[in-house]
Amino acid sequence: MKRMENEAIDLKGFALGEGTAAEREAARRAIAAEPELREEFERLELTLTALRGVREEEMPRRIAFVSDPVFEPSWWQRFWGSGRLVFAGVAMLAVAIVAHGYLVRPGPAAVPVAAGLSQPQVEQAIETAVSRAVAEVEQRAAARTREEVKLAVEQSEKRFSQELQMVSAAMQENETILRKQLNRLYVTNAGLSAGPNQE
Repeated sequence: MKRMENEAIDLKGFALGEGTAAEREAARRAIAAEPELREEFERLELTLTALRGVREEEMPRRIAFVSDPVFEPSWWQRFWGSGRLVFAGVAMLAVAIVAHGYLVRPGPAAVPVAAGLSQPQVEQAIETAVSRAVAEVEQRAAARTREEVKLAVEQSEKRFSQELQMVSAAMQENETILRKQLNRLYVTNAGLSAGPNQE
């Protein structure tokens, strides 16, 4: 009879602060009177405490890879990596070089005569300088992207390791409680089977 009454008590609701005042009071009395309910309630409280300690993030189901969405670059990184910014920088550099060439020379024949270069040679030199500048900018951007990806992977692995340790600690505590309860159950069953009223 008492077992059926205990089954009617909602320990989970009581642990979460749910239910009417009468239901909470009945649960409080039953927990105080019954050691089994008290142990189950303590286990629920321990589990809830462990769950409240975990940050509200979705735990990774596997090791993250660079291709995962979590490593998607921000809009600024996408803009930088798309080449538009590089192209704009190279175009501005080319315009500055050409403007400087036209503004500094005293006359139309100053560059070819002073440098001893023809017009095609000057244009070739400009193209070479622009290509070199583009290659340097791309190398710096690639190196920066590699460093950011490496840092993101290290941070993700560290966070995953910490969360795994917290879950492992909670599981060990629950396992300890379960072993204690199993030991009590074995002792109780051993006492019942050795009693004089054995059926």
